Amino acid sequence: MNTISESDALKMLAEVFEEPVARVKPGLARDDVPGWDSMGALTLMAELDERFGIELTADESKAMTRIEDVLALLRRHGALAT
Repeated sequence: MNTISESDALKMLAEVFEEPVARVKPGLARDDVPGWDSMGALTLMAELDERFGIELTADESKAMTRIEDVLALLRRHGALAT
């Protein structure tokens, strides 16, 4: 499995949600990310599956309410370097 640093994970999320990298921080709420709508959630699910083999259910995706939740998921799956 690929592992990435937290800064690379934040860059990946910035690309997925079409946000400036400087804006994407662990505490950033889903509601404050215009690109984290239903299409953005699907894009995130596809990206996690393609890059790391992490398959999210729709319920798991909906449960993520902050960028930190995505980082925690990556940590749990061993995809985020510590």
